[in-house]
Amino acid sequence: MLARNLSNAAEHSANATQGRGHGPMHWASAVSERVDTRAAVEEAALVLLAGSSRPPDLVIVFVSVHHASRYSQLGEWVRAALGDAHFVGASAAGVIGDGRELEGREALSLTAAWLPGTQIHTTHLAQLPSDDSPDAWSRSIGVPRASSPCFLVLADPFNCDTDRLLRALDATYPRAKTVGGQASGVVSERSTALFHGTKLLRGGALIVALEGALELNTVVAQGCRPVGDPLIVTRSRGNVIQEFNAGKPADVLRALHARLDARDLALFDSSLFLGVEMVDKRGSYGAGDFLVRNILGVDRESGAMATDARLGEYQVVQFHMRDCDAAAQDVVQRLREFAGSDAASRVRGALLFSCVGRGERLFGTANHDSDAFRKRVAPVSLSGFFCNGEIGPVAGKTFVHGYTSVFALFSEPAGPR
Repeated sequence: MLARNLSNAAEHSANATQGRGHGPMHWASAVSERVDTRAAVEEAALVLLAGSSRPPDLVIVFVSVHHASRYSQLGEWVRAALGDAHFVGASAAGVIGDGRELEGREALSLTAAWLPGTQIHTTHLAQLPSDDSPDAWSRSIGVPRASSPCFLVLADPFNCDTDRLLRALDATYPRAKTVGGQASGVVSERSTALFHGTKLLRGGALIVALEGALELNTVVAQGCRPVGDPLIVTRSRGNVIQEFNAGKPADVLRALHARLDARDLALFDSSLFLGVEMVDKRGSYGAGDFLVRNILGVDRESGAMATDARLGEYQVVQFHMRDCDAAAQDVVQRLREFAGSDAASRVRGALLFSCVGRGERLFGTANHDSDAFRKRVAPVSLSGFFCNGEIGPVAGKTFVHGYTSVFALFSEPAGPR
């Protein structure tokens, strides 16, 4: 199966369909901690179908590596339990479902969505197109360029250039919104998995396009707080900053180090990042105005600094710190901002893509981000997984993040005013 999958540039689902029925949009999620994989699927499926008179239109699975020996049978068991829905999923270091976060142990999360009036199209890209033109990408994905869908992307972190995929989706579908995550649960090289229908896939990316009677909003909590002052990049080359308006990067870092208190000094070597301005606010910046990127190193001789972002001259940047308190405050603030929007009352279901470095490892307690969501937004179905890279937009462009929680909030469209 693997050889056949990788021999094709793309595999489209056999039936792109429209959601069935005429009732309201409905999402449900359930988790099972059963060791037997088939029993776990059946247990979660019974919860999803309780009170429903028709099968779901979309089913999503996130499953821990403890079930890896049964991955090849997972699709058939889900189909037997939940019917012939569009089915996608990914392996996970930890799963989220029914508002619970289960990390580091046997767990399976199933999500079902009833999406009347919504067109659903699923695609597996075993290899990305060599041609970067929008027409080539549209043909590979199987969605017309004139569409403005919501995309759910599940990618393999080892052999898929997810950054390039996201740039292409943004360019090909400028009115679309994209969320998702990279598969996790690694116990050996390339042991991550994707699921599409009844197929077990090792590589590439799954793309689910949803278009019609639904609205997608996102909350992206990068978990950092700014330190020091905003800086202007006055000289750079690619991803290497050669000079700030305040001097060479090495000198600026030394000056910043001298100003830090004891707590931040302890974080300086392991938790310092660079925030890149995404919205020109001309002098007044907050934590949500920056895309947080890694610092790759500083050259002692030249004083230059390398990052994992390409920077232009006169780009505004600011150093950021990440710790438990900053991450907790950031996710609460982002959720509060969404809760005050018109869309908050129309949320019917949500997906959470959280970094494997968050959860109990960061906060010291289970269900931190899930509890924050339920308390501040809505007591609706929340499911997802702990990712090897989280996919979500910042200032209208889509990125792969780290140490981030990306909430995808699915709402019924606003009615006419």
